[in-house]
Amino acid sequence: MEFLLIGFIAVLVLVALLAARLTERYAPYPYKKRDESLFSATEEQFLTLLERGLGQQYRILTKVRLGDVVSVRNKGMSRAAVREAQGKVANRMLDYVLCDRTQGMRVVAVIELEANEPNQHQVKRNWFLKNSLTAAGIPFLRFKAKSGYRADELARFIESKLHQSDYVRAARPKLRGADGQSAPMAA
Repeated sequence: MEFLLIGFIAVLVLVALLAARLTERYAPYPYKKRDESLFSATEEQFLTLLERGLGQQYRILTKVRLGDVVSVRNKGMSRAAVREAQGKVANRMLDYVLCDRTQGMRVVAVIELEANEPNQHQVKRNWFLKNSLTAAGIPFLRFKAKSGYRADELARFIESKLHQSDYVRAARPKLRGADGQSAPMAA
């Protein structure tokens, strides 16, 4: 009986200590405003150039999730493969998404600003982004983070790449459907 009473008291003390430690760390909303700006100085300068060069026809959105731009094709894929593919795009962020104001904010391109000397992680990330966006039919434009860009030159370059990608999309071969009929490739 004494052992049972001593064990019960020990469990009570342990529970009390555990509860005290949890309440010290627990805060329902442990957030504060970040001290940094949403953009680095280079990102903000580049955004200003993009807006100056492309601002009339296009709207530039920043810090957009890849999962908001592309979706996973479910056809012919297992549920596990779909979940894995969705997981890969869910939390990846894009620097700039170029949307056409005249076509209901349709995404026309993704623009990434990358370091002059990208590390191995950035190279893998850009490779994944390039292949994912290409599969979805969305042009992926990358620019080195450097000074010396001019808004008008940047706009001409981007416009030429967009026209080039429209031509490539229009020139894609057609696939044969299951009924033998020619069907355009899905973007």
